[in-house]
Amino acid sequence: MKTTTKTTTKTTINRLALNFVEIDSAQYVEINGEEVKLDTPKHSVSYVNSIQSREQLQKEQSENIVAAVLAIWGDDPTVKDPQIPETSE
Repeated sequence: MKTTTKTTTKTTINRLALNFVEIDSAQYVEINGEEVKLDTPKHSVSYVNSIQSREQLQKEQSENIVAAVLAIWGDDPTVKDPQIPETSE
């Protein structure tokens, strides 16, 4: 009997609030039609509801994840991006 395997990564929204979101990714392997979560470290990333972090979210995550997050966050950021002071030489 031939064993067939397929590895996939699943991304889920772990925590979502008006000011932040935590998104987790985990790897799964499908062996002969049965899906098993691999015991590998999960990848977790957080974003805040700021202009810069919204841009990063849109670059790094799928359209479905972005749409779900922005449905809760709305159109306007709630967190200000940190200001980096200018240095003079």
